Amino acid sequence: MIAERVAYRYAEIERKHRFRFLFDPLRLLTQTEFVRRYLAGENPFPLSVEIDPSNACNHDCGFCIYHALHQPGRSERLPRDLLFSLVDQVRELGSTSVLFVGGGEPMTNPNTVEALERASAAGLSCGLVTNGSLVDAGQAGRLRKAATYVRFSLDAASPHTHLKLHRRGDFPAIVRNFTHLAHAAGQATVGTGYFIHQDNVQEIVSAARLVKDAGGDYIQFKTSSGIAFPPSLHERVLLEIEKALALADAHFDIHVMERIFENPTFQVRGYSRCHFQAMKTVINADGLVYLCAQKRTSPDAAIGSVHDSSLAEIWRGQTRQRVVDSLQLVNCPYCVHDRQNTILEFLAHFRAPHPGFY
Repeated sequence: MIAERVAYRYAEIERKHRFRFLFDPLRLLTQTEFVRRYLAGENPFPLSVEIDPSNACNHDCGFCIYHALHQPGRSERLPRDLLFSLVDQVRELGSTSVLFVGGGEPMTNPNTVEALERASAAGLSCGLVTNGSLVDAGQAGRLRKAATYVRFSLDAASPHTHLKLHRRGDFPAIVRNFTHLAHAAGQATVGTGYFIHQDNVQEIVSAARLVKDAGGDYIQFKTSSGIAFPPSLHERVLLEIEKALALADAHFDIHVMERIFENPTFQVRGYSRCHFQAMKTVINADGLVYLCAQKRTSPDAAIGSVHDSSLAEIWRGQTRQRVVDSLQLVNCPYCVHDRQNTILEFLAHFRAPHPGFY
């Protein structure tokens, strides 16, 4: 079976990654004190926060799950003072990391790099996910020094395919920006995400080679969660990934999301509630704080607004409690945090009838 063959090949390579477990849900298990507090019934503020500096985007990707946020009239940006205040509040509430993402393209907010530098100077680990078109040489140098990681959403290896998917003719500039970033002095890991679908399968191998040649640390291959490939396309994806794996070495990682091998279409969420909503929160450019990243566009998942309340007030408020209590898991989109929820459910409710066995 081709899926099994390629998965075993990937497992062999993954064990040698410089950045092993970079995207693994089991990373949650390293946060033992936070998990202990949550399981004890406390309400600690999340260790990790996503901030969307902007809902505007200079690309027009039809496959973007936040495409609705980029329509005319939805170009909100967090004002500079509020953006900086949110960074300060996150730090004061005990968070250890912040990701600047979207929403829209974070670099369309002219204050994003400075906000990231402010967060880094305050001791927070900082990530940036960007389409890369606005990361010029000067910003690349600043980001490489201040960020923990920067990831470009590449999704193509040629101007033609990039234009078809992102609907902008800036692919050469993006590659040039990525190369500047990869060769700048600094601590940040530099990689790309590659969202696979039928229009870019043919460039999987060439994209990996492009990122490697540009000096990147890794490429991550991923797909839509819960939307399975037809059998013929799935086989083609696996064959291309198998070829791309040959490019992995001691200086370049190739990460493959597990769902690419499994090709799943549904989840049975046996947990009693969504636990992961307590692990991470999302602040959108419109000022609304959302229950999770996958519900950025759902009004019923908003737990408060930073225009009206502090993050501490929102987190401890009645609105958040009501939204959490009313959440119907069966109506949630395919959950990218299903494994973390399963782990937390086990830790919360395990009562061993035979404690000596495992």
